[in-house]
Amino acid sequence: MRFTRDDVVLPVQLNLEQASTADAALHTWLPLVAELNPLAMEFEAAHPDGLRRGFLADLLVVSPLVDAPETARTPADRLRASIGPLAERLGLDPAAFKIDEDGAKSLMSARRGPEDRGGTPYGAHLLLARIGADPLNPEGEEADYGEHL
Repeated sequence: MRFTRDDVVLPVQLNLEQASTADAALHTWLPLVAELNPLAMEFEAAHPDGLRRGFLADLLVVSPLVDAPETARTPADRLRASIGPLAERLGLDPAAFKIDEDGAKSLMSARRGPEDRGGTPYGAHLLLARIGADPLNPEGEEADYGEHL
C-alpha cells in the first residue's frame, strides 16, 4: 500500500486473554473497529502452545497527521500529537512512546508484555506509528504481518 506524507500509519495489536469465545472477543472489539475503520484487520484464536492466550487482533489503521499546535515544532511533536488520543483510547500511556530523532520518518511504539497489559480495555499491547509509510513495511511491498508482530 502507498501512503502520503500526511498519513500516520498505525499497526495495532490486541490480545483478549479472558475471552473464551471468538464471539465474545469480537463483541468487545467491534466498537473499536467501527470507530477506527482499519484498512486491514485479522482476528484469530491464540495458538495453544504460544505465548498469548485467548484471541488476537491485528489492525492496520491510517489517520491524518494533525496540524502542529504551537508547542509542536518538530515532525516528532506532530506525530506525538497525532497518535496521543488513540494511545489513550487503547489504554496505553503516550508518554511511554519512543520516537526517533528524524521525526519525518518517525516510529513510535509501546510494547507491553503479558505481565503488564491486563489494564487495557481492548487488550492493546503493541502500537506502532510512522508518518507516510507502514512501520512494518516501509518499502510498500505486500507484507505478512504475522511474521513481524
